[in-house]
Amino acid sequence: MSSAFPAQGLDLALDVFFGTDPVGRLAFDPAQDQFSFAYSAAWRQRAHRFQLSPHIPLDGEVPAVAVRRFIDNLLPEGRALDVVSSFTHVQKSNLFGLIRVLGRETAGALSLLPAGQQPQAQEAQRRPVALAELQQRIDDRNRIPFAIWDDKVRMSVAGYQDKLLVLREGDALFLADGSLSSTHILKPEPLSDKLPCMVANEHFCMRLVNRLGQRRLKENWAAEAEILRVPAPVLCVERFDRVRDGGDVRRVHVIDGCQALNLPVSHKYERPLGNAEDVRHIRDGASFEALTTLRPHLSNAAIGIRQMALWAIATLLLGNSDAHGKNISFFGRGDALAVAPFYDLVSVAVYDARHIDQELAMAFGDEFALPAVKSFALADFCERLGFPRRTFARELKQLCEWAREEARAQALDPVYVEAERPFVRTLADYVVARADFLLGQVAEIPRFSGDLF
Repeated sequence: MSSAFPAQGLDLALDVFFGTDPVGRLAFDPAQDQFSFAYSAAWRQRAHRFQLSPHIPLDGEVPAVAVRRFIDNLLPEGRALDVVSSFTHVQKSNLFGLIRVLGRETAGALSLLPAGQQPQAQEAQRRPVALAELQQRIDDRNRIPFAIWDDKVRMSVAGYQDKLLVLREGDALFLADGSLSSTHILKPEPLSDKLPCMVANEHFCMRLVNRLGQRRLKENWAAEAEILRVPAPVLCVERFDRVRDGGDVRRVHVIDGCQALNLPVSHKYERPLGNAEDVRHIRDGASFEALTTLRPHLSNAAIGIRQMALWAIATLLLGNSDAHGKNISFFGRGDALAVAPFYDLVSVAVYDARHIDQELAMAFGDEFALPAVKSFALADFCERLGFPRRTFARELKQLCEWAREEARAQALDPVYVEAERPFVRTLADYVVARADFLLGQVAEIPRFSGDLF
């Protein structure tokens, strides 16, 4: 089958596909250390076409910096990136080399293949993963990185934690290769003993938010998650960027907040340079106020801003101080965005502040410390987000009242065992205390003048 792309520059180019549809070509100029991207003519004519991000439009000039940032945000971070770099012998600074290795299955809909290769030529392969093997690999993580299976890197989604992408069919787990896609993300307990019961923590938080969503609108607000016992606990999160279509798995285009805002990975926190006295005033990273600049790109601005407000309320109730710009995502449909289900919801506040940073990734008003987020800061937040203060106060009051009930109920879930049980009871107590605190602030939120700055 002939390629949909011209043949020149194949060594430093990747063809980008949506399924078997050619979307465009990503090229890299090493002399200029610059990326470029061009949509294919065929993609521009597709009824289901979409732009990669608001900053990589279907029509008009595509800025090189936007392409670089989009690609950079597809890669894992921290130790996971170290593992990929070490195993593949590709330097962490070699962005093109890394995405060439990891691009076959990224977060979202896109596949990036060496130029000239065709996705339909890739044979579908399922490699079973038995629970006993999974347990062995969890036990061996200090010796063999969890991202490496069968002498191949399996970590291709952003984030710090150990993760494994799997295709799940019933209770059976598979490593998906060739034309197949994964459907779930497996997350074992972190190696650090500073984060005990993280699997139960995230499961509790995701389930609690969905309990609130069911009470509010009879819908889930967060990705579906369950705990597998292998016998070690493993969080199994259903990918919302994958949809079952009969016997096939269809990919869905999703971008994270940094890609939507055209920010580099280094700016996923509102204070990208940290909170030292000489730089704490620099707040040009991802923030609630920055997210409001996406309003013109939202398919339904009122619903989108409301969902961002709900995500913020979840942050306040859970003590999820690490809710940063890469922990919120958007579905991309045509040239419009819609807020995706919430994910990576954890209570950071229940861990020891001597070991885990408790500063909020995004400020409420000008407050980066959770205990300081009171009525004035919440009113300020509403003004910056462009969300009516009275409506926010009403939503906050209702969700806090429900959270007091649902947190206690979730802590009784029999899925939790041994040390997890007292941990989730403590977590439920924390959520109830946060709800009580916020309920004490609700009445004052609408009363402040709109001139808050």
